[in-house]
Amino acid sequence: MEPSVSVRFAGDGEGDTPLVVKEGVIRQYKYFTSVMDGEFQEGQERQVRIEKISRSIGEVVLQQEVDIVSSLTKDNLLDAMIALDYLQFDTDQIFTTGSSQSLLWRIHRKVVLDGWLDDHQVAMCLLDSFAQYPFIARFIHCHPDICAALRQSLRKRPDVIREQWRRRERGEAEDDSVKAAVSLVASLGDAMSYDAMDMSHQELAQFITDATGSSSLPAAHAAVFESDEFSSASTAAVRPFADEQQGAITCVGFAVDVAGLPPPYTPHSSSNLPADAIRDGDAKLTEVAGWYGRLHIRPVVGMRAEGESFVKCYSPGGSLEVAGAHGDSDATRPAIRLHESPALMGAQIQMGGGPSAGASVSPFGVKLLGESTSLYGNVRMLAADALAQQGLGDTRLKDVVLLMTLRQFPMRELALHFLRMCVIEGCYEEISKMAKSIRRELAEYLLTNMALAKRHRLPLMLFWAAGIEGLSCIRSNKVVSTLQSGFDVSDVPAVLPVIPLLPPAIQTAFKNALREALDDQDEDAFDYLYKQLIDRETTRKKEAAERQCLEAEIQRLREENATVKEQERRGTKRPRDEMEGQQQQRQQQEGEADQEMKS
Repeated sequence: MEPSVSVRFAGDGEGDTPLVVKEGVIRQYKYFTSVMDGEFQEGQERQVRIEKISRSIGEVVLQQEVDIVSSLTKDNLLDAMIALDYLQFDTDQIFTTGSSQSLLWRIHRKVVLDGWLDDHQVAMCLLDSFAQYPFIARFIHCHPDICAALRQSLRKRPDVIREQWRRRERGEAEDDSVKAAVSLVASLGDAMSYDAMDMSHQELAQFITDATGSSSLPAAHAAVFESDEFSSASTAAVRPFADEQQGAITCVGFAVDVAGLPPPYTPHSSSNLPADAIRDGDAKLTEVAGWYGRLHIRPVVGMRAEGESFVKCYSPGGSLEVAGAHGDSDATRPAIRLHESPALMGAQIQMGGGPSAGASVSPFGVKLLGESTSLYGNVRMLAADALAQQGLGDTRLKDVVLLMTLRQFPMRELALHFLRMCVIEGCYEEISKMAKSIRRELAEYLLTNMALAKRHRLPLMLFWAAGIEGLSCIRSNKVVSTLQSGFDVSDVPAVLPVIPLLPPAIQTAFKNALREALDDQDEDAFDYLYKQLIDRETTRKKEAAERQCLEAEIQRLREENATVKEQERRGTKRPRDEMEGQQQQRQQQEGEADQEMKS
């Protein structure tokens, strides 16, 4: 006879019959092992009272996995999941013999197929609960379908992300709640990247501000780019030189190239592979003086198409290792890192000197408006005597293992979608404001990405550059060289207002590039036309700003006038002649403002 436990629940009366639960069900829950001592004995009966779960929900969850799922309804879903969390259902185990489907997986399929999260109230209950209940948090972050079903509700409630954002800022551990928040934000960004949903730049601005708990959009942009704790990580271990791959592999969804550098060690300062790179798997480690690594996005067969809307922000971390020569087996042979510095690709981006020296973020790559940056780096190989000491003199490249960690930053991706929508919606000044809001070092780092955009490169790059105070010569020269390589003439009208705000070298390069694009032979006529265009756009921009101020002043006067009328209607005690005098003065000011707008 299978041992069992008699379970009573909150609200049970003396006459209520206990629920008898078999040992096989009880063992699914860590809760019972903590409240009961000793092993089950045949024929033994035990009693447990659960105060925080009602009988109706207890009857749902104290069953085998398949029966739990069958008993779920849209109305009892949340209470059942909270009960599963309270009873500490062991989500790392599958208790159905011969099955590969966990309870979490079964529940998620039922919820998705029955469309329960189309009900905004049910969706909001999950979003409001994942911070408190790890079972619900894991239910969300383990299943992309659930994140996708919660998108529309999430965009209305960005504040549910705030607590997890702040926990990561405080350096707290990445638990299930943090992973759920990161996964939800990532799903939102992916939906926009693959054109599954749209958000305007205003809605994105509000979402980022609320989700980070920032006082303003500039503060939110600074928080997003000046820290890199809010991220997801993927890891992999591969042999890049084995099976004649010659260091060119696909790892964690990205294209990775690894190569040895011949002696003497000379750092390679280009994103193109060195001409003398060592990539033969049969080459010995002793032939290598250094390592070169590069990571970039490239189309992968079988993956979803990446169009102009696609945005990505990522940071790689990796090391090259081999198993040591000393040990009885691979399991006991310690791994030997083959380079002196800890990371293979990229140095930290330092943010300022003086009192703020030491503040930094990891190097990151960006894909925006059709193009992505390649991240690359060089490291020096272990010294020859160190290799000999470890017994690695005859070890070959095909035995080298690349340990790769790739982090992705979903909140930064939303900020980049904000940039993309500013370009599409013609809100170019917001681009300059965003560049101005983050540290100059980061703004200049991102400027390189703007220069690579395939579409709308001109407004994106130039308005971003205009927002960087004290643009360095190196970055200014990058903009100049990009202008010299050509641009889309149709973007010219959009950037004319910002040209006078740019460094002289960029202004000259833009003018020369425009002349070349138009193939104009009459230099004097072109100079006159160019000046007229700049002056006209500058004047138009000034007039638009003045008109906006006038409209705001008229609205203020109208509101004051309405207030005075309301006071009169209610019989205010202020002297009537005083109120009439002020009302006449406001009407006169309003009329003058209207007349000024008409003129």
